[in-house]
Amino acid sequence: MVAMKKDNRGLFKTRTWLVWMFLAGLFMLSAGIVGMSLLSPSAGGTFSSAFISIGAVLIVFSGLKLWRGEGDSLQDERTRKIGAHGLSWSWFLTFIVLFVVFWADYLGVWSPDAATLSVLLILLMGISARAFQIYLFRRGDVD
Repeated sequence: MVAMKKDNRGLFKTRTWLVWMFLAGLFMLSAGIVGMSLLSPSAGGTFSSAFISIGAVLIVFSGLKLWRGEGDSLQDERTRKIGAHGLSWSWFLTFIVLFVVFWADYLGVWSPDAATLSVLLILLMGISARAFQIYLFRRGDVD
């Protein structure tokens, strides 16, 4: 008699967790919209826009994961290794860009404000991480 392998999926890997994240996103988006429409701009502007942003992100990411299903989330050693290498390359690229921005500011060539620099680095890290992972997946295994 062959023993069946027990399913060790925790809460964070189940569809139930994704449904709760989707519902939390809907709640936060709704709270932000209600807050923006009922409160004065000076009183609820920051609160409302933060709730709208967080809610929209939760809805998009959990909704896409629910829609696509669990078939693409299988990971093996190669996938994890490539993912880790892509993230480390992204971190190093961000470190280099921070170094360049420092010298550009120090020499007076370009002096970005905090908001511009934050958006630049957030986008750089996210896009470069995915780009490096796609490149490494197409290239094959990493050493």
